[in-house]
Amino acid sequence: MKKISGSLQFKIMVCAIFLIILSSFPIGIASYIKSVKIVESKFAFSHLHTVKQIASSLELITNDIKEASLYFIQSGDLRQLLKSDFKTDLYELEKARVHVNDFLTYLVGEKPYIHSIYIMGKNNTIFDTYGIKEQTLNLSNINVQSYEWYPNVITSRAGILTYVISLVRPIRDINNFKNLIGYLEINIDEKSLFEEVIHLSSNFSENFVICNQNYFILSSTDKTLIGKNLAKMISTKPMENFEQGFFYTKLSGKTFLVTYSTIKPLGWKVVSFVEKEGLVAENRAIQSYLFITILLALFAASIFLVFFQNRILFPLKQLRILIDHISNQNFDMYMQPKGNDEVSKLIQAFNSMSAKLNELMNQVYLATIKQKEAELKALQERINPHFLYNTLDTIYWTARLEGAKEACVLVEALSKLFRSILANKSNIITVKEEIEHLSSYILIQKVRYQDLIEFSLNVQSQALCYKTVKLVLQPIVENAIYHGIEKSGKKGKISIEVFTKDEKLYFIVSDTGAGAPKEVFESALKNDTNGKIGLKNVNDRIKLAFGNEYGIEIESTPGLGTKVTVVQPALKEGDLK
Repeated sequence: MKKISGSLQFKIMVCAIFLIILSSFPIGIASYIKSVKIVESKFAFSHLHTVKQIASSLELITNDIKEASLYFIQSGDLRQLLKSDFKTDLYELEKARVHVNDFLTYLVGEKPYIHSIYIMGKNNTIFDTYGIKEQTLNLSNINVQSYEWYPNVITSRAGILTYVISLVRPIRDINNFKNLIGYLEINIDEKSLFEEVIHLSSNFSENFVICNQNYFILSSTDKTLIGKNLAKMISTKPMENFEQGFFYTKLSGKTFLVTYSTIKPLGWKVVSFVEKEGLVAENRAIQSYLFITILLALFAASIFLVFFQNRILFPLKQLRILIDHISNQNFDMYMQPKGNDEVSKLIQAFNSMSAKLNELMNQVYLATIKQKEAELKALQERINPHFLYNTLDTIYWTARLEGAKEACVLVEALSKLFRSILANKSNIITVKEEIEHLSSYILIQKVRYQDLIEFSLNVQSQALCYKTVKLVLQPIVENAIYHGIEKSGKKGKISIEVFTKDEKLYFIVSDTGAGAPKEVFESALKNDTNGKIGLKNVNDRIKLAFGNEYGIEIESTPGLGTKVTVVQPALKEGDLK
């Protein structure tokens, strides 16, 4: 055997590793330095783009509110209400109040970010869409020429505190513009406004701040910052020289990338804070990826020698997995052979064996089904009468012509009994058909035993449509007559009940006959004594048809009587397989 060190595979591996090391390290270091700069630059511009989008969205919303407020303060109905006194026509005032309230309701409902609208007139006329108990903004102490935005905290009559951004406009008499008649306050829900614009950011780990032209914070990711002055927290000089941009600053001992954009008409600024440590973490990730790439390349060179071995071992591993499936009786297995080598030949032989085993198991399964069907048929044939009911028809008409009415009844009942057995070739019939068959049998026995036996038949109407095996009741009733009532030597009663409960079908046959010890019935269920059709036959057919968990249960007390219960699943035509 040649030494590995002298093999061509070893030489190729050594050359590949040397080339990878020689080329990877310089390229990796250069790539890392360049990628760090690119990542930081792209990250900053990406954040700047997001901040600009948020600023644009805020500009649209504030312009919308400003235009709505301008339209509102020009309302003649509102000015009429704010200038009214005791001389004003009450009907006209009420009409104006309705118009104003309607418009307020429409405006609050139409704009989801509008929290409430508050109007305070110099004549003490008040409009309040929210029910403000108190607020940090005092309209009586402010001096607004055109309009101003203020951070505000509103407390409702229910004690609920809400951060809002309030637009305040003075309302003046159109005939005397110097005459101030009231103030309009439109409150924007800070939380709703923040959520309305912040969804534009894909990075929810950022901290956003919205501040006015004096750097007072109107809205923020951190709600505790609302109302504070941003200029006291960081240096705002870079933001005073340019409308938008980014810079690094220190905050709480940490370095942050600050990205900002200005809303021109208002002078507001949208500011984003991202900790530089997060950017460094991404750069470290790039460094790790480069190092891992070099290691993977070295590893790829190391496994170059075993490539052909893996090409052979992998199919064998798959073959072993399929063999495990076959050992778990899952015989429908197939593997696609590749090539024409020894492994492919082995896979083809496995496929042939798997197909043959699957075919044999299907044959065994079908044979088992047929065997069960044969057993059911054999049990049924044992209790099928070997008489032709045509002969009974002849006897019936002969007896009727001769006036033997009672004989006619007996022959007719016996004929129906035979017809119900021979006419339906299926082993499974409905409870209704079984009861009809039993009724004919009881009629015959009533004539035979006269007053010696009293029969009681109680069948639940809902149970008639369910399916059962043929001749489930007659053998049990017959057993109650011959081994119960007759054996007791006195009059007796046989009660038959049929009903459903908990998705099961019950047949109960009770008699007041002689009864017997428990051992006698246990023996009867195991052995068909003297070849007679009895309890064992019914028990076997129930188990074959529905499963071993179903069958006959017997309770008997010597001298008092016997109770036989047949239990099976309550199944209809569509439930049968």
